[in-house]
Amino acid sequence: MSSTQEMDQEHETAFGSIIKHDLLASIVVFLVALPLCMGIAIASGVPVAAGLISGIVGGLVVGTLAGCPLQVSGPAAGLTVIVYEVVQRFGLEMLGTIVLIAGLMQAVAGVLKLGQWFRAVSPAVIKGMLAGIGVLIFASQFHVMVDDKPKGSGIQNLVTIPQAIWKGLAIPEFDSREDRKFRTEMLRTVGDLHQRQVNLHERVAERVPHPGNGEKPESSEAPVEISQVDLVDLATEQSQITEDLNAVGVRLKEFETASEPSEKFTRINEAASLAILQSGAAATALQQNNIEEILPRQVQAVASLEDLMSHQKNHHLAAYLGILTIAVILLWQGAAPKPLKVVPAPLIAVVLATLVAALLAVPVLYVEIPNNLWSDVRFPSLTVLSSAPWAAVVQAGLMIAVVASAETLLCATAVDQMHQGPRTRYDRELFAQGVGNVVCGFLGALPLTGVIVRSSANVQAGGRTRFSAILHGLWLLIFVAGLAFVLRLIPTSSLAAILVYTGYKLVNPKSIRDLGKYGRGEVAIYAATVSTIVITDLLTGVLVGIGLAAAKLLYTFSHLATSLEQEQGSHRVTLSLQGAATFVRLPALARELEKVPARAELHIDFSELDYIDHACLDLLMNWAKQHESTGGKLVIDWQSLHARFNPDTAKNGAPASDSVVGPNGSVGESTVSQLNK
Repeated sequence: MSSTQEMDQEHETAFGSIIKHDLLASIVVFLVALPLCMGIAIASGVPVAAGLISGIVGGLVVGTLAGCPLQVSGPAAGLTVIVYEVVQRFGLEMLGTIVLIAGLMQAVAGVLKLGQWFRAVSPAVIKGMLAGIGVLIFASQFHVMVDDKPKGSGIQNLVTIPQAIWKGLAIPEFDSREDRKFRTEMLRTVGDLHQRQVNLHERVAERVPHPGNGEKPESSEAPVEISQVDLVDLATEQSQITEDLNAVGVRLKEFETASEPSEKFTRINEAASLAILQSGAAATALQQNNIEEILPRQVQAVASLEDLMSHQKNHHLAAYLGILTIAVILLWQGAAPKPLKVVPAPLIAVVLATLVAALLAVPVLYVEIPNNLWSDVRFPSLTVLSSAPWAAVVQAGLMIAVVASAETLLCATAVDQMHQGPRTRYDRELFAQGVGNVVCGFLGALPLTGVIVRSSANVQAGGRTRFSAILHGLWLLIFVAGLAFVLRLIPTSSLAAILVYTGYKLVNPKSIRDLGKYGRGEVAIYAATVSTIVITDLLTGVLVGIGLAAAKLLYTFSHLATSLEQEQGSHRVTLSLQGAATFVRLPALARELEKVPARAELHIDFSELDYIDHACLDLLMNWAKQHESTGGKLVIDWQSLHARFNPDTAKNGAPASDSVVGPNGSVGESTVSQLNK
């Protein structure tokens, strides 16, 4: 058979494997990734499209370049806390720039072959970081699950969970189907207007610097330069939003007139009037190029629409859909037939919750996504970049780079343990993640990492090559581009419920028991990391964990326990050493030796000694000479002790005796000379 024919057969076999294994696996991963991309975007405080774009990039770009072929990348729950803080601090318009910086750092680290270094973190810190993130996700998304907003800090979200539960326990209102349909339609309409207003706010901020992005210009020329920016197109769009809000207000008043008087509808109409007023003021500021008023008016317009939505919410109905979602996940994982478990539980739960919401016309919040995904792509703006606080921006980028890299490479290690295929090339994987985040940053999307949920689904579904990850990105692109209207049918509370369950799984109480096997110190590091993350922020928590791990390591390598015991009626004294005998503990060792009586026969037990340095060896030898001169004796296995100081020399065949008594003058000199070689 010719070499050409052999190559053709190999290609056919490879293609057949892709069709047989990777195609099915890619569909499974796509079904897992779709709800998670949207839910993580909502949890991060960004438009849903930003999460979907990251999922697409994670498949098409990172999947092509990856050093871990079976790892699947996309937006990760582990970064939601950081991204949320970044958006709150710098504005949505700066997110892309920060993600791009993080990607550049990762790519450079991959080129410099630093991939292995990102794995050099204590497991207690990593597990504590994931658990802390899990607590924060659980606490924040619990509020979203009842169609409420997160309260701010992790502590505030945790403390106010009883309030969310109380809202979810409200007595259900049995309105007519016509009423429910109207309320649902109004929520969808206002939700769409809110999404358009947020989108417009971001575009305005790209041309007029965000107040938090830089200092006010000192020169008188700066305001003139900004005032010349053409905002006509944005003013036209804001005016259109105002007109659409007027139409909403008219319909709300007509419905209130036709129905029974209700205090709730009175509040809704008042909120609608305020939203119309604020939107009109925002349009006027844009039309007049009133630089000082433009961004504040945009903020007020967004806030007024959020207030209008909040008055229309039905927290208890959203809570029921959330509970239904979690119940379906648990039931599917526990009771579904094994052949059907290839279909991911979150997908089944979201589909069922969506069907229930549609059939019953449940008036709750639904996913906001544009018809055209390209309209949510945001390239870095020169206006924003020129006013950015670069020190803080680079710090935020570094934080995302470090956390994303650690999570990715730890995930890659876990994926390697799931299959027998090619092992991870860590530097290439880190470079691929960097390139992916550069692309995400350029498109204004969420940062991405390797994700264990999608990766394990890929392996379990039979994925064999990188094509499963690449194809999952292609399915996301096709679905989002052609079926965006389907995504708008999904209740927001159902996606939040998936993340509530994900947060609980990230906490993983079993990991505490596993760490306990390695000592209480590891559990203490874990607990300190979790509590600090929840009380302060992710960066502080991780730094505290790393600091405690380093302190534990320093203690381990500097701690020396000594015990001196003398046998009754005998000159025999035993000195037991445990830990590490280094120059730091030299005074403690010297004090113990000073307690040895003259003429005593000292035996040193170093069976539990991990290490001894030259300083302590020198002390022992000098003390031995002095002790022998007073009629005493030191019994020690110098060769074994020498091995604790320099294992390589011992392996190369250092002179030995089973037990050396002394040292007398000649032996002591010989030992010193051997150790100094």
